[in-house]
Amino acid sequence: MIKKLENLKEQNRLTKPLIHCITNPISIHDCANIVLASGARPIMAEHPLEVAEITSTAQVLALNLGNITDARMEAMPIALKTAVQKEIPVLLDLVGTACSTLRKNFAKELLEIHVPSVLKGNMSELLAMIEEESHAVGIDAGEKDSITDENRNRLTKLFQKKADEWNTVFLITGKEDMIVSKYECFFVQNGSPAMANITGTGCMLGMVCASYLASASNAFNAALTSTVEFGIAGELAAKKTMAPGSFQVQLLDSFYQLTEAKRDSLAKIIVY
Repeated sequence: MIKKLENLKEQNRLTKPLIHCITNPISIHDCANIVLASGARPIMAEHPLEVAEITSTAQVLALNLGNITDARMEAMPIALKTAVQKEIPVLLDLVGTACSTLRKNFAKELLEIHVPSVLKGNMSELLAMIEEESHAVGIDAGEKDSITDENRNRLTKLFQKKADEWNTVFLITGKEDMIVSKYECFFVQNGSPAMANITGTGCMLGMVCASYLASASNAFNAALTSTVEFGIAGELAAKKTMAPGSFQVQLLDSFYQLTEAKRDSLAKIIVY
């Protein structure tokens, strides 16, 4: 290990922070459970008339653009403005912004209100948001947008410049994950192909990161620690089963049971 990862799960289990998650119904059940497994408490309110009150009681706000609806498009700006007023950290998961003009424009409206502590998405989604060419296939990243040895330096400079401009941290997911701030860029090589065979693993990672924002010393450490731990959980679950149904159960259990020592021994991090 080159960088010491924080033991955020144990810190959360002591403090039990409340995470307000406005997310999609496809993964909402798994998102709530992974927040619990991370030591935090989830609340999944999305009605526009109650989100300001509920956000004000939370330690973190997590917004997810998956399967977007009119109600959530009305609720999210209200919750985001409340988070800004209360100085509550925010994660925004940019699901579908590379394949949907509606979502991309809505995400831009949210960023005009406030740029969250962490902006999460796959490479196609993040490239689209910074007005670079992207090649999404639906909500999935296109193969042309994958990280390679040839484009690694260019992508690092590109996102570090934007992280500086927006004062944020990028959590960019893929076969190889990328965590970027204006000062640092780490690549995480943990994970399993089996994670792509069930829906919602990207949303779950976002909720782990949001949960860890409550206890982390900074947003970069929350993004890095969550990405490493969730990727290792995927590896451990895949050793037990590759069948999607049982893998889903094993993924949650493996993440919940992952210790700091085992995490540090299995972490695959490249500092760039």
